[in-house]
Amino acid sequence: MDGRAGGASQWMTSASGLGYAVLSFVLLLGFWELVSFSVGADVLPGPAESFRAVLESHAEGTLWTDMGITALRILGAFAMALAGSVVAGTLLGWSPVLERLFGPWVTILASIPSLLIIIVAYLLVGVNDRGAMVGTAIVVAPSMTYAVWDGMRAISPDLQEMARAFGLPKNIILRRVLVPQTLPFIFNAARTGLSLSWRIMIFVELLGRSTGVGYRVQYFYNIADMQRVVGAALPFIAVMLAFEFGVIRPIERWVFRWRRKEMR
Repeated sequence: MDGRAGGASQWMTSASGLGYAVLSFVLLLGFWELVSFSVGADVLPGPAESFRAVLESHAEGTLWTDMGITALRILGAFAMALAGSVVAGTLLGWSPVLERLFGPWVTILASIPSLLIIIVAYLLVGVNDRGAMVGTAIVVAPSMTYAVWDGMRAISPDLQEMARAFGLPKNIILRRVLVPQTLPFIFNAARTGLSLSWRIMIFVELLGRSTGVGYRVQYFYNIADMQRVVGAALPFIAVMLAFEFGVIRPIERWVFRWRRKEMR
């Protein structure tokens, strides 16, 4: 009986969540249409015009090619930024000496304009895909480093002392005490970094690449075709949202399933 009641309750919760998601999407379309009507379709095309532009890009064969190229660049930049930020954030949070010596470097790097970093990356590495990924990674890394750094500083020393008092091995302390406390911050860094990476990469492509979503946006903007500008960006936004809700959040729920068990 309890199992059936729990299943019904879970089904109602899922249905309610789906209903809110659909309602939110409908409200978004309505707001989009209202803004388009207010400012004019030549400034912001409405949903119908934008979806027609997406179909045109698909018919021309550029839609999936551009998205694939941009996605590979984003993954490369994100991987570099995540690896660097996890190492840097861990070291800064672990060692007070390193924090005092190199902590200001992160603040300085975060304060440098993104455009300057991208230009320098292109000059040093070359106006190519590697330069685009390096420039994007450098722009994104400080925000991710701050998140990991905060996670290291949030580790409770009392739990570590208690674990040592019970004579737990270091590998158990690392796996059961340190990692669970820092993992939420690493996930937060990854989510922030991924969203920043794709926005910065579009800008990087607009500056120095002849392929990708950013280049296509710039091309249609130069010929004053706002319908195709929105149509070029819209599918990639949809893909990133699908990745967030279909990949990142399920992984996060699986990794932190122990939290739900503790709440029961």
